[in-house]
Amino acid sequence: MKKKAHGSLIALLLSALLPYSKVSAQITLTTIKSEDQNEWDLYVQGFIQTDVMFNFQEIKVKDGFIAHSIEIPQHNAISSHFSIKQSQIGIGIQQKNTKNGQPLSAYVEIDFYGPNGTTAPRFRQGYVQWNKWLLGQTWSNFSDLDIFPNIFDFVPPNALIFTRRIQLRYTTPVSQKGSLSLSLEDPNIPSITLPADSLNWKKRAIIPTITALYRYGDEKNYLKAGAILSPISYEMKQLPEDPYQTKTLWGWGAMISGKLHLNKANIISLQSSFGKGFSTNNSNLNEEKYDAVPDPSHGNLLKTLRMFNIVGIYEHWWNAKWSSVAFASHSNMGEERFIPENMTKSFQNLGLNIVFHPYKKVRMGIETNYGRRENFGNQSAYAWRIQASTSVKF
Repeated sequence: MKKKAHGSLIALLLSALLPYSKVSAQITLTTIKSEDQNEWDLYVQGFIQTDVMFNFQEIKVKDGFIAHSIEIPQHNAISSHFSIKQSQIGIGIQQKNTKNGQPLSAYVEIDFYGPNGTTAPRFRQGYVQWNKWLLGQTWSNFSDLDIFPNIFDFVPPNALIFTRRIQLRYTTPVSQKGSLSLSLEDPNIPSITLPADSLNWKKRAIIPTITALYRYGDEKNYLKAGAILSPISYEMKQLPEDPYQTKTLWGWGAMISGKLHLNKANIISLQSSFGKGFSTNNSNLNEEKYDAVPDPSHGNLLKTLRMFNIVGIYEHWWNAKWSSVAFASHSNMGEERFIPENMTKSFQNLGLNIVFHPYKKVRMGIETNYGRRENFGNQSAYAWRIQASTSVKF
């Protein structure tokens, strides 16, 4: 009976590959000539992806595998979830020819990860780029978009530093193979926990987050080193009759990231990061209030939390149409005794897939994710998910 049920589950997963679909490349809609005789390309790009997911443990987040959202205590339960939320559509405009060699472009992108579990459109990216400058919302300068592996999951390996931010960025070459990017990012980035019994303490956005990223290498093989300074400001007072005071802590972090093509069939990627008070830059802990927490032994004043992340990714191409990705990641939040017991202390994530590429812009395959979460009360739980997806770029 068990063999029959197991075979039925596999059959269901395989049958899900064909009707369910990631559809990103670029389609030029039209070319416009302005009054100054400059030509502009208006284009659309994105993908359509549908997923069928089977979970074998209670997980709060349904779209994307997030180890931080695994329910504690352990509660094994099978559930399924169908989704098209990962689909993305972007529209952009860019100059084709300029006399001064300083092209101007703009881009806007949405996905369908709406609020309250809906598929309503959600703003994802929107920015203007001119010469070496970028202004708007896109991937934080303190991240590595190039390291994202060939997976179907909406969420990257859980220890990656990978978030979108409103920012002003400047990028310039510093050598034949090296470039340097500097940015000022949204001062409201830090995500903190305030005391439950405080006298209306409030987070304040005062000083922008500052980042720097150095890249060395070519298009395929590279090494990146990044740093972040994240000011954390809040308004507080100890007694009702006291005036409010503004306190500022300084979070910081460092990151190293790289990719190496051993040959045409084998690619290795690695990223590691560490610091204090920058956890919201982790794809799992974004806006989860882990940058700073109250210390009861010091008047509930906030203290930044340590964080360490490491991710290893291996991509192998079996032939021109079949590929696989395997990855492992680990994140740890430190050992401070004043951290609430229900907060996450560490989490791990393992992933593996097999992908078929029948055409250049079409992918279909099966992917599995395993995760484990432990809190500061030394309670833990694990979960795993099987996902069948088809992906088509346009």
